[in-house]
Amino acid sequence: MKKNLIPLSKIVLLFIGLFSIILTACKDDFENNTYSAYEDLPMAVYLKNQPEKYDLWVKVLEKADLYNTLNINTIYTLFAPVNEGVERYLKKMKLTSVDQMTKEDANYLVRYHLIPNVSIDLGQFQSGAISDLNATDDNLFVEFKEGGLDQIYLNGVSRFNAFDVKVINGIIHGIDDVLEPLTATILDRLKDGKHSIFYGLATATGYDERLNTVYTTGTDPDGNPIQQRFRYTAFAVSDDVYLKEGIHTLAELLNKLGASGSDLKSPENPANRYMAYHLLAQQRSFADLGTFPAGATKMNLETMAQYELIKISEGGDGLVINATGDAGSAIQFNEINIPCKNGVIHEVDSWMPIFVPEQVKVVWEFTDYPDIAANVTQYRNPSLGAQYNKTFVAADLKSILWQAQPETKLNVLIYRNNRSADGVWYTGTLNYDHLRVELGESGWIQMQSPTIVKGKYKVKLTWPSTKYASNTGICAFVLDNEMIYPRLVMSNTSSDKIMSQDLGTVEFTETTNHTLRILSLDGKLLTLDYIQFEPIN
Repeated sequence: MKKNLIPLSKIVLLFIGLFSIILTACKDDFENNTYSAYEDLPMAVYLKNQPEKYDLWVKVLEKADLYNTLNINTIYTLFAPVNEGVERYLKKMKLTSVDQMTKEDANYLVRYHLIPNVSIDLGQFQSGAISDLNATDDNLFVEFKEGGLDQIYLNGVSRFNAFDVKVINGIIHGIDDVLEPLTATILDRLKDGKHSIFYGLATATGYDERLNTVYTTGTDPDGNPIQQRFRYTAFAVSDDVYLKEGIHTLAELLNKLGASGSDLKSPENPANRYMAYHLLAQQRSFADLGTFPAGATKMNLETMAQYELIKISEGGDGLVINATGDAGSAIQFNEINIPCKNGVIHEVDSWMPIFVPEQVKVVWEFTDYPDIAANVTQYRNPSLGAQYNKTFVAADLKSILWQAQPETKLNVLIYRNNRSADGVWYTGTLNYDHLRVELGESGWIQMQSPTIVKGKYKVKLTWPSTKYASNTGICAFVLDNEMIYPRLVMSNTSSDKIMSQDLGTVEFTETTNHTLRILSLDGKLLTLDYIQFEPIN
């Protein structure tokens, strides 16, 4: 731990190391000792007053024509590289000075280091992606290495050298090196030479195009262009790991999988299923992988291989994959949170064949679909300054279907992400968001559950209940064409609050997904958060 104390009159950074417990705390009792507050100075002025540290970064701001932008009364989180880091970056780019940068390159570089509209302090860091997107629409990743506060890195390459400098319009963290804006896709990362077999399999099975795509384009019902951004998670296997299994080439892997000479791009092909088993349809950083349902220490994640699940659980030294009753039988992570333009890679220490997990608690969140995440610019953002709403039309989504009464009814389905000022709507809902549905009388909405391991379960619905003068939002629940709960009233007459209702018990005879249809009986507002399936032994 190191401690630097300098008189405030000289306006410099005060950085005091904290005990390691702050690394996992949202807020620390000693947070007022982790920074100096320069709340009379805006961000860019503060940096300019620190020429011994940030003179070159200020020149980059000026070149980018963003110096004055960082002085306006808008909140920012800035990761500011010190002079030595900017010098290393210029040398790598074969530039002799900041003046040789183009305005466009400097502008993009600054925006990559900047998260607008939110102030993120050290206590909010966790091992994985920062939830709030930066100004180039990318996630930045925080990585904790052995060594306490002196060994925290941004995007795995730039060490933090200072935390939590509070200025009038946000917060600054000092970093050693300039971050190179992320351009490499998952497929690009797999071309590094150490994953040649896994890369070859992705190409042979047809997943290369998906893993190399950042944006997809289309049109809305009015013919206007729209852009969707999908993100993925890959559990990558290195050539060294395959070698331990006696696998030296892609051909040998295909032979081990029983897929030699067959149509590798067919979803039913064993090689295709094996490749899809190593992919998730949404980005899941290491911290996300460890976010278990309340009271649970394990969960099953749906892969892109139909009806196949990866089990994540707590191990002796952290998270493990596909653990069995034998404590020593589990897959470990060799490397985590390798950031990509279209997602994240985690490298595993096993060739990771398809595994059949046991029953676990399943939390089916109604907003947890890739096409919702791709269409929502503030998806599960925990730091909103204003309430966010996204209204969907039928053409936007494939995961959710509905029929309203009348069919021309507007504003049927709305995704809402709440801000902290919204009280129970923020603190009570899972991941700060929920769906709001108005179908009209006798309308319905339908969606597919995640894959659930066969067995018997207790089913419970949790939702944010709105206060109204009379009870409204009356609906019924049909699972796999069978009525499981004929009449539920969603609103209440006392106060806005989170409510739960047992919907009954179900027994699934096979491991698969399930179809839920919610019927609107009175046509009024339905607020949907999640359904929980609790195993019954």
